[in-house]
Amino acid sequence: MLLLLPISTAAQQANDIKKPTRSRVAEKDKKNTEQKTAKSKDTNNDNKNDNKAADKKDNKAPEKKDNKVPEKPIPVKEEKAPVKQEPTKPVTDTTAKPATPPKPKKAPVDPSKVQYDGIDISKHQGSINWEELRKNTKIKFVYIKASEGSNHVDSKYKENIRNARKHGFKVGSYHFFRTTSSARTQAINFLQTANRDEQDLIPVIDVEENKNWSRDRLRDSVKVFVDIVEDYYGCKPMIYASETFFNRHLGLAFKEYPLFIAKYSDVSPNVNIKWILWQFSESGKFRAVRENLVDMSRFNKGFTIENILYKPGKARPKSSIKDIVDHKDAPKSVNMTTEQKPAPAKSKRELEEEKRKAEREKKVNERNKRIAEEEAKKKAEADKKAKEKAKEKAEQVKKEKARQAAREEAAKKEAEAKAKRKAEAAKAREQKAKQQQTAKKDNNKSANLLNTTSSKLSQSQRNDSIRNAKLKGRKTNKSSADND
Repeated sequence: MLLLLPISTAAQQANDIKKPTRSRVAEKDKKNTEQKTAKSKDTNNDNKNDNKAADKKDNKAPEKKDNKVPEKPIPVKEEKAPVKQEPTKPVTDTTAKPATPPKPKKAPVDPSKVQYDGIDISKHQGSINWEELRKNTKIKFVYIKASEGSNHVDSKYKENIRNARKHGFKVGSYHFFRTTSSARTQAINFLQTANRDEQDLIPVIDVEENKNWSRDRLRDSVKVFVDIVEDYYGCKPMIYASETFFNRHLGLAFKEYPLFIAKYSDVSPNVNIKWILWQFSESGKFRAVRENLVDMSRFNKGFTIENILYKPGKARPKSSIKDIVDHKDAPKSVNMTTEQKPAPAKSKRELEEEKRKAEREKKVNERNKRIAEEEAKKKAEADKKAKEKAKEKAEQVKKEKARQAAREEAAKKEAEAKAKRKAEAAKAREQKAKQQQTAKKDNNKSANLLNTTSSKLSQSQRNDSIRNAKLKGRKTNKSSADND
């Protein structure tokens, strides 16, 4: 479609094209600015008129001309030519977000109103009035935090265990297990902190976290820790964990160890193994402990303090472990399996390489599986053919035996028939012989009869007979003549 423009417009466009690009852009921007300025002035004038009308409408009484205050003209800002601006980055909201409300603290528990048997303490309980605490006759034992991880020692441990033993409490030590260092180094840290000669109770390992280990690795590490501790103390340590954590991460793998289960409830713990101690509250409010609340525990039915007493005189540590602990050496060699340190986080490239490797292994496994299935199928077919062949051979052997039996039966029948025929022939011969003998006897008898008869012939008849014999050329005698 062709656009018909006026001649003047066409000529102006032609002249504009001949101008340099910068001149054309400047003139265009100036023209746009003038148009926008004119529009803004018109808009401001309209706004003035609207404001005057609104003022007249709002004022009920008419104002005098002398008191009329001249309105100030509204300043008009001249709009500059539009400048191409770069895209700005989004501004982050720096307004402070409301903080998450803290969890409501549990109401303190009055120790005089609940039944309990012992407590556990650490540096968080601060300074303890042991003289005041000794007046509490309900406390049968006190567990004190000794160490944490591979190099941390509770700052109040030495002071707490010394004062507790001094004021007549049965004391024991526990280690807070971390999944950020090896079980061996943690065990040595605990053993070098908690002197076995200062313990009245069996040691405890506190397992509450599993940040970056699998369940199997956590179990193996805890097993390494408890084995090393057992080698030093000569008894199995007690395992402390919450009900949920124990059921999820530890479970029946530690059914041979004494258990200390934490469950802050009125309902006793529910685990598949018989537990000894139940930490039922973390909110004990003791007058002797002012800085913080205290954990309280009680024995399971059928268990007493005798079940957790430690007797160092009957337990001798292994020499290798004792040397490491006594000399405060770094753990170099222990009679346990060495545990590797947590592996560093893998890079994106390594993860992709592992993914590709897993895919390759998957394809190889699928191919091997397919080949194995084909070989199994071929083997099954070969076995089937071999069975069919063996069956056919067995049938052939069976048929051959049947034919052989038939031949033997036929030969037997033939032999029987032959023997029968032979017997019949012999019988026939015998009958024939008998017949011949009978015939002979009959002949002899006939001959005798003839002889007898011939002897009775007349002389003339004998003579005729002789004569006939001579005519025939035969020799004759008396007997022959008689025969004739």
